[in-house]
Amino acid sequence: MATKKFDPLWEIVGEKIALQDVEPGVESPCPHCGVPLHLGPSVPKGRRVTCGLCGGVSEVVETGAGLALKREGRETQ
Repeated sequence: MATKKFDPLWEIVGEKIALQDVEPGVESPCPHCGVPLHLGPSVPKGRRVTCGLCGGVSEVVETGAGLALKREGRETQ
């Protein structure tokens, strides 16, 4: 039997979201609520992402430490 790569609950609503620890990438805390958000390996700088917990919208920025999320001119690491 094949291993699941996508979260089955997201697949119900038509979204292809990788299971935790399946897809490499960066974890960055949501600047609104602090929950860690997974940024995929090819997420472009400037993309707007929505937190699945609080619904806050943030922008992906590049910092000296790598990718991070920005809200209202402030950056998190």
